[in-house]
Amino acid sequence: MSGCIVGWAHSKFGKHEGRDLESLIVEVTQAALADAGVSAADIDTVYLGTMNGGFVRQEFPASLVFQADPGFRFKPATRVEDACATGSAAIHQGLNAIAAGKARLALIVGVEKMSEVSGAQVGDILLGASYRKEEDRAELFPALWRPIRRAGADRGKKPQKRRHQPARPDAEGSRL
Repeated sequence: MSGCIVGWAHSKFGKHEGRDLESLIVEVTQAALADAGVSAADIDTVYLGTMNGGFVRQEFPASLVFQADPGFRFKPATRVEDACATGSAAIHQGLNAIAAGKARLALIVGVEKMSEVSGAQVGDILLGASYRKEEDRAELFPALWRPIRRAGADRGKKPQKRRHQPARPDAEGSRL
């Protein structure tokens, strides 16, 4: 059995002042169910992709999907975390459940909320996705991506324009 996307939704990109992780998850879950034309009771399993590491205090966010609809009660919900590949890893977990015959419909939700901590904390948390023994300074996190960007330029690919100022160390650590 193979899988396909039957419905989707996303919140607006950007900071969501005054909103918590739960409200973002509930919003997109309800919208995705509506787009797919299915109910929460139809869903066999839930995978929530998020890299937390301390961005928010909630340590088991997969259960927050249940706040979207009572029909999720007693459904299995699993948090998936794989650094920059978290979203695709969550999708693959859903595809694996379908291929194994354990699910007909899998709900995949992805969420990030980085604005509840300082810039220095963001840099330190993101460094948790690197090899700390070699790259353990928050101001270095953006520098980890420079060689990748340059390699693309060396292969004739035009580098994307910077949308943000480069991170520089400041009194608190780094700004991202």
